[in-house]
Amino acid sequence: MSAAASAWRQGVARIARHEDRGAGHRWLELELEPPFPRPLPGQFVQLRLTAGAGPVLLPRPMSVAGAGRARGRLRLGFLYAAVGAGTRALAALGVGEAVGLLGPLGRGFPLAVAGTPVLIAGGRGVAPLLFAADALARRRRRATLLFGARARAQLVGLADAHRRIAALGGRLHVCTDDGSAGPRTDVVRLLERVAPGLAGRPVLHACGPHAMLKAVALWALARGVPAFLAMESMMACGTGVCRGCPLPRSAAARAAYDPATASSLHGNREWAMCCTEGPVFAAADLDWERIS
Repeated sequence: MSAAASAWRQGVARIARHEDRGAGHRWLELELEPPFPRPLPGQFVQLRLTAGAGPVLLPRPMSVAGAGRARGRLRLGFLYAAVGAGTRALAALGVGEAVGLLGPLGRGFPLAVAGTPVLIAGGRGVAPLLFAADALARRRRRATLLFGARARAQLVGLADAHRRIAALGGRLHVCTDDGSAGPRTDVVRLLERVAPGLAGRPVLHACGPHAMLKAVALWALARGVPAFLAMESMMACGTGVCRGCPLPRSAAARAAYDPATASSLHGNREWAMCCTEGPVFAAADLDWERIS
């Protein structure tokens, strides 16, 4: 179960802000003309660079890290690392330049699920969880954020995370593999420490490396705790047409699959499409033994 996908549109956005955030990461804000729909936390967009922006043929999927309005226009924020040809070409663009945009795409976090929201971030996986924190604040719901990374430098957007969680009246817990910030541990062991002190049943919303998400999912499944994971996969189109982003369904999900009611843009009994059925999946819907 995840938040329902909204109708998507294609358009052109202008860069309103583009700055360094440290450790090779960038913060990008795009301004769009209406009627582009406001994304839900956990959804993504496909960014398409204009001709001449470099050797980039396919659009790049980008998780939305924030959404707001300025001068009557929608502004979307993104936290990303320039690690490939596409994101390096994007990093070279300045304020006022145009990028193509398709979205909002996919299904987001089901933030209305009853319980105590626990947001679990690994590295730059914090991006959609910052957006989720804003959405929870508007609903006057408190949340706890667990933020882990290899080292302090990879806790990208930590000050922003502090601010957004403070607005919720919630708590932020950090950890690192090397002990340079917070305890020397990982987010699942940190969750084990924090969970007993939570008020009520936790509901987990997580984004980060697949190994981390697998550990979070298995922890939740073993305890009957609802957990929703934002997955990554190779997404060429973002709309289910290219069939390039399959994730293996769990045995229970395969048994419940009904081809008569399935969308043609979804997967099949064996595989789910990350772009249309995700990127946010319930822990019980995926076969974690077949996810690398």
